[in-house]
Amino acid sequence: MSVSRMLKIQILAHAAIKDALAAFLREAGVIEVTDASVDGFAGSSAADEAERYARLLERAETAAAYLERYAPKPTLAERLSGGPVEVTSADIERILAETDVERIAGRCQELEAEIRRCRDEKAWAIDLVRELRHWTAIERPLESLSTERCETQLWSFADAAADAAAAVFERRPHAHGETVSRAGGRAYLAAIALREEANAVAEELKQAGGARFAFEKLRGSPAEIIERESGRAGELDAAAERAEAEGRETAAVRPRLLALSDHFRERRSLVEVERHFHRTERTVLIEGWIRAVDRRRLEKEIAKRWGDLEIMTRGPLEGEDAPVSLENGPRVRPFEFVLTLYGRPLYGEIDPTPLLAPFFVLFFALCLSDAGYGAVLTALSAFLLFKLRIRGGVRNLMQLMLAGGALTIAVGVFTGGYFGVSPEKLPPFMQRLVVIDPLADPMKMLNVAFLIGVVHILFGMGIKMAVNLRAGLWIDAVFDDLCWMLLIVALVPLGYAGILGGRVSPPILFYASRGALAVAAVLFVTGIRKERNRFLGAVKSLLRFYGITGYFGDVLSYARLLALGLATGAIAIAINGIAQMATGLPAIAGYVAAGLILLLGHAFNLVVNILGAFVHSARLQYLEFFNKFFTGGGREFRPFRSERRYTVLRKTVDS
Repeated sequence: MSVSRMLKIQILAHAAIKDALAAFLREAGVIEVTDASVDGFAGSSAADEAERYARLLERAETAAAYLERYAPKPTLAERLSGGPVEVTSADIERILAETDVERIAGRCQELEAEIRRCRDEKAWAIDLVRELRHWTAIERPLESLSTERCETQLWSFADAAADAAAAVFERRPHAHGETVSRAGGRAYLAAIALREEANAVAEELKQAGGARFAFEKLRGSPAEIIERESGRAGELDAAAERAEAEGRETAAVRPRLLALSDHFRERRSLVEVERHFHRTERTVLIEGWIRAVDRRRLEKEIAKRWGDLEIMTRGPLEGEDAPVSLENGPRVRPFEFVLTLYGRPLYGEIDPTPLLAPFFVLFFALCLSDAGYGAVLTALSAFLLFKLRIRGGVRNLMQLMLAGGALTIAVGVFTGGYFGVSPEKLPPFMQRLVVIDPLADPMKMLNVAFLIGVVHILFGMGIKMAVNLRAGLWIDAVFDDLCWMLLIVALVPLGYAGILGGRVSPPILFYASRGALAVAAVLFVTGIRKERNRFLGAVKSLLRFYGITGYFGDVLSYARLLALGLATGAIAIAINGIAQMATGLPAIAGYVAAGLILLLGHAFNLVVNILGAFVHSARLQYLEFFNKFFTGGGREFRPFRSERRYTVLRKTVDS
């Protein structure tokens, strides 16, 4: 449960085994390869080869993505539980020999372009036919409507604009307009004007609210064009279907394209990482970072294969940017998801993952605060984890939700939250388990939230004190961290009585006030030590007490635990009330409507409040907890390893 100790590793080998060694290191997946620290080293040049593999990878993945629409659709269970396909090196060689990636990718591009062309032209034809139906009364070919002296224009107007259009022709005696048809509250009008007046007439008709139909590039009468374009739409459908059929046939090669995608990705990464190697005519030097726990195992594996290698390791030097790898057990590891959203610890800094885990789950449960919702979340998470056996990051998230849902059940039992049902309507044995009803007594729940907040903040300050003690800074640990913790503890009963109006016995208030004054005096005196100028040190030491307002604000932030818990219950009660009103509908319709309202309403409330509980629980960690001891900003450890996404390379006896 800490940040892994990292070592700088250098491997010096004969150049003849470079490729085999690089392949072995990729399979081992324990070294983050960096540029070799050799004077004048600028890396090897293999840009052309890396670019070739990158292009092949892009072509294979693009073709596979296009063919996915034609491949059989896996079920949800298959998507969540299905693993990658196993292949061997011989399979890859065979697929490479049988599959022309460039040709397949090129043909997929052509098919996609053909389908897009057919759909676009069909849409254009349909729109043209729809527009031309208003002009079928014109029997002459459209290209013959205009002459050398006169120009014909086709316009449509809303019925309300008919008078404005007629006024245009009254003002211009050498122009004439005639209504061809009417439909849908619009009039379709053919206008003819002298060539020299045509532009002016068009501008006036436009100002009158007309929309002009451009027919200059059309050939034939409207009826002929409609017949022609209607037949052409069928031809386009047939052409698109032929392209779709070819796509369905080609989809059979998609598994091979996915296997080749992994192969090209592996080759590209191998070429790119080899650019970090330092090579001479006879030797190769590989340098990088390795976790200390992996060093001995790697050395043993290398010794089994090659005896003429030299391996050297050392700890990070001052100023070196060592990567960060977290070491946590299976129960804590899911909470790394919460940590990494904020950042990774610096190398040598404490890993806060196991420290935030219990608080995060508790805050999540207090925000959700409904045993019914907790049971649903727990059941759904358990189903995804154990029945469908999901993997990867989704599995970690579901493990986190499982823990949060389980504790939400307990919180809901103690607060009487069951899908928004009033505690008075619960069975007697459930009512006896209710400790606090947040809706009936919100102040008591608010006090609990503040108390949890104080504990959380003190815990963070205690971690900072432990870090200082481990670093040998015991003066800072005692007079900065411990004294501030004691001051906050002394101020808690004073704040509870003076601000929240709580009842505190006079002796406790007396000793708390005297203790606070004593600790404040110690903080003031010891704070002067940080400045050579005693007067300046006294001023700065006095100003440090302004930090009390910051701690006060931090504690107030925990009121969101009450607010989100109340929101969950209030929305659930509102949903139940709406469903109750729906039962007043006639016959069975009321009960059906009430059932849908309950199902959809509570599902919506659950999803929204799960999101809110996660976000605000994480926020309390980031802003109120981490700022007491955590710096962050570490660089993730990224070892050179296989990057296969779709397949797993199975080793044969020969290999």
